[in-house]
Amino acid sequence: MKRLLLSLSCILTVIAATAAVDPDPVSEEVKTSFKKEFPGAQVLSWSDLGELVKATFLYSGYRSEAYFSAEGELQGSVRNIFYNQVPLAVSKEVDRKFTDADVMEVSEITNANGTSYIIRLESEKKKYKVQVDASGNTIKSEKIKK
Repeated sequence: MKRLLLSLSCILTVIAATAAVDPDPVSEEVKTSFKKEFPGAQVLSWSDLGELVKATFLYSGYRSEAYFSAEGELQGSVRNIFYNQVPLAVSKEVDRKFTDADVMEVSEITNANGTSYIIRLESEKKKYKVQVDASGNTIKSEKIKK
């Protein structure tokens, strides 16, 4: 009988604790905004980052991330793309400056400042991280330890 009461009290405690946790911390405003901005996207996960909410999702075959304010306003998005998908001005500038380096990864960033690209390159002796705007202007360039 004691075991039954102890087991029952444990089960009730777990149920009460589970019921007290909000299973979906994402507001309806954020969800509505997401559906409006990215119709047909498949949400993989939501993350609460404090002041921002991050949605990780698949959109047109690409893994992407979007960042929203608590009120549901889109703050920016990031997606990984192939190097041959960047604007011609971007690839010309990167190829001119980094002739011996191979492109390892490209991220397209879109926010209030416009669209830019973070390109990670690697040569035989060095690694680079370059940020270029859509017109091909280098915003930032840094060497990374290999």
